[in-house]
Amino acid sequence: MNISRSSYQKPTAVGFSSAVRILLFVGCSALGIALGYFIPLIAKWALTLPWVPFQGPLKLITAFSGVWVTIVTSVLGLLAGLWFAEEVIKDTLHVVVSGETIRLEKDGTVQKFMRETIGSVFLDGKQLVILGNNGEEHARETYDWASERIAGALTEHGYPWSPGGDPYQDQFRRWVLDTPDLPPAVNALLKAREVALQKKERGEAKELRREVSKLGFVVKDEETRQYWRAQTTGQ
Repeated sequence: MNISRSSYQKPTAVGFSSAVRILLFVGCSALGIALGYFIPLIAKWALTLPWVPFQGPLKLITAFSGVWVTIVTSVLGLLAGLWFAEEVIKDTLHVVVSGETIRLEKDGTVQKFMRETIGSVFLDGKQLVILGNNGEEHARETYDWASERIAGALTEHGYPWSPGGDPYQDQFRRWVLDTPDLPPAVNALLKAREVALQKKERGEAKELRREVSKLGFVVKDEETRQYWRAQTTGQ
């Protein structure tokens, strides 16, 4: 039985390390506490500026006095800092590459792809893209830092990394309303997706991309412009 050397390698994780996560939580917490501590003073100063909005809430803050007010606002600042750090970590793509799978973690969602189902992996601008053996798109996630690390991890474990970008780039065509080469259902999905892109509804646009993929087509974006290609039927 032929077993790849990469099967024996330790998985490689690319993303925020434990040390960076701790620093992020500590830094955001400290900043939150400091901001909360000075909120009463900031509110008092802001009331001297007639053009500052939210005069009502500011007057409410300054209406209270005592050490307990500073304690409460500091605790609220701490909680806000912890929440912000958690959101930053959740919104940052974490990639784990092993000899058998590529695992993507982002926004509380985990995607796992087996080696035998992966045809190519590449960076498209600030997005990490994983394609299947027939050119179908498995994943497209924003990854705008440490590109050399992710490329190194994938090549080290023997995955088909495409350094030149999308191997199907020349097949993409710009979508326009009611493109005759596309089925009506795909045109309808892309029309709805165009609206979602204009409204900056990323979640809706991502879900509609999946629906287009189920019908045998791949779609990519340049701002609010959409480009499409058909999946291949085999290699």
